[in-house]
Amino acid sequence: MIIPRRGRGDLNTSEPAAWDWQVAVFGLNEAWRLGDCIKSIASAARGWRVLVTVILNGTTDNSAAVALDAARSCLIPLDVYRIKYADKSNAINAFLYDLRAPSRFHCCVDAYVTIGPATLSGFAHCWATHPEARAVTGICLNGRSEALASAQILSIGGALRGQLFSLQREFIDRFTSQGLRLPVGMYRGDGLLGSMAAHDLDSLGQPWDNTRIVGVRTATYEIETLSVFRLRDWHRQFRRKIRQMRGQIENAAVKRIIYRYGYAALPHYADEMIADFLAEEGMPATSLSDFPFMRLALSEHRRALASPHSSSLRPAFIGSTRTPIEHGLDQSA
Repeated sequence: MIIPRRGRGDLNTSEPAAWDWQVAVFGLNEAWRLGDCIKSIASAARGWRVLVTVILNGTTDNSAAVALDAARSCLIPLDVYRIKYADKSNAINAFLYDLRAPSRFHCCVDAYVTIGPATLSGFAHCWATHPEARAVTGICLNGRSEALASAQILSIGGALRGQLFSLQREFIDRFTSQGLRLPVGMYRGDGLLGSMAAHDLDSLGQPWDNTRIVGVRTATYEIETLSVFRLRDWHRQFRRKIRQMRGQIENAAVKRIIYRYGYAALPHYADEMIADFLAEEGMPATSLSDFPFMRLALSEHRRALASPHSSSLRPAFIGSTRTPIEHGLDQSA
């Protein structure tokens, strides 16, 4: 079934919350890692009332069954939704507008990562001690390039890691009350959320402030190391390179809009924004090694200019491990 919009944008921080945490898990064909992800969330959930909301966007594998089985095995309340259109930015919009439950804190996790057992406690402590923050973000424990990035986040702030982050409840309420959305199809939607947090939703009147995004040392996550011997990893890296080229154009197009007109001027679809930018500015300068990937990114952009049907952007309920009492919590809060 297609669920109706709940309108959680009016959620007031003085309201009683049914849950301590609602953890949104975003995945596209991540059945191979999703079970471990959910089990790691269950470990971090000890001592908290936690609802896990799995949002599968464009998924064609058995991720829904994997999620439900994993939740039953570790006794954690979990709902699964499916969105036909494969796009995380749209899935984030759906979570913030349609699927948000009454909760003290909200956390976002990618389905291919596992989080550390102190993650939710670390985030909660950070929210209590950093009232200036609009977003708090996790630290990756593995990967050669991650050590320097993690050190910069912990010392400077100002960067949102899309694999694991939490948004201030009042910030989410202002985001939805203003009708803001991430452009559908935007690869770097997490980065745009970070920009919104650093500018406190006002790119024209509020200078970028690194202290509004805080890295949390105890909120950790790990990503499976890529292997040259796995065809899946070759394909993942190839796709990532194409998306990175698209991301370069997106960043330039976003800056052109938000520093002239503000976040409310962002279009509904990212490809509209990219088309306008290319028409005025042309293709960005690209290194010789990146040029083939940029051409592929532009080719995909041209094919995507036809907007998806609105029905393919809405979440549909798949299943739940909640008890009848837990199902009633959202309405009683």
